[in-house]
Amino acid sequence: MTTQTTTRRRVARWVACALVAVACLCVGSVPARANDTPVRIASATPTAPEPGSLMPGVEIKMNISIWYGLDGSGTDMLDTVEVTIRLVPWGLDNDFQVEDCQAIADTFWSGSHPDFKSKASLSPVSCDLEATYYREARHAFYSMDESGHLQLRAPMEYFQQMADSFEKGSITELSYYAPSMVNGQCNFETSYSVIDEPLVGNAHHNGCVWQSRQGTVIPITDEPLLEGDADESFTTHKEGTVGPFTDLVAPVNPFTLPTPEPTTDPATGASAAASGDRSEPGRSSSTGLLIGIGAAIATLLLVGTAALVIALRRKH
Repeated sequence: MTTQTTTRRRVARWVACALVAVACLCVGSVPARANDTPVRIASATPTAPEPGSLMPGVEIKMNISIWYGLDGSGTDMLDTVEVTIRLVPWGLDNDFQVEDCQAIADTFWSGSHPDFKSKASLSPVSCDLEATYYREARHAFYSMDESGHLQLRAPMEYFQQMADSFEKGSITELSYYAPSMVNGQCNFETSYSVIDEPLVGNAHHNGCVWQSRQGTVIPITDEPLLEGDADESFTTHKEGTVGPFTDLVAPVNPFTLPTPEPTTDPATGASAAASGDRSEPGRSSSTGLLIGIGAAIATLLLVGTAALVIALRRKH
């Protein structure tokens, strides 16, 4: 084997080792994230943020969808109202971290109720808040009178307050898919809609979609978004009940919570503080300690002086 051949093999091994090392560094430097990372839902009472205080400098777009469905995850098959809010940080350089999604969930999606279930998750491109409403809690989204007339709404005022909490937040899309009804209509100008579309079992499909990119104004009030007459499928299979709109049971809306009252009267507190300043218990304790030490020193001096006098007398 020639010296040239040996040198070439050594160089080849060095190159191979270098490539492996670079590959290891590249793999190790890429953070791994699952498609959906669950985020904890808090039960504590949230605190309303100041308008425009969240995610400064980042444009946040909110897409909201509401539909009526079924949940068979428990022991019973229950009819539901499903709400999903997808928050997307807009721009190539922006991305949510788990801490960001957790802070959003702690602020806007906290609280619990027997007829309510919620979850939050972080995907590679968004923070998703999801809520499921059961039984009578669904009446926060629909009302039905004795004649079977349905009105459907969403807590858009709260969702707008959520958007306003971000420095650059906006609702860019709203879609609402109704329970089975006929003679349906959307109450605001939509980007597109599906009305009275026949389905199997004498049911009908209705839906209204608002998209800002289509130049449509997103409704931001709690007025009914669409309405119609309940068909047999809604009152029997979907267990729709007669009743008015009710308040949203959860999540807790931090913007409607009363401001905590001060525990003491401001004047009383000021007087107490002034009195405390005059008394200065810490300084009194220090002064007492100094007086005690001084007294002890004085006593020792007296004793020492007396002993010296006695010694001098005995010497003479």
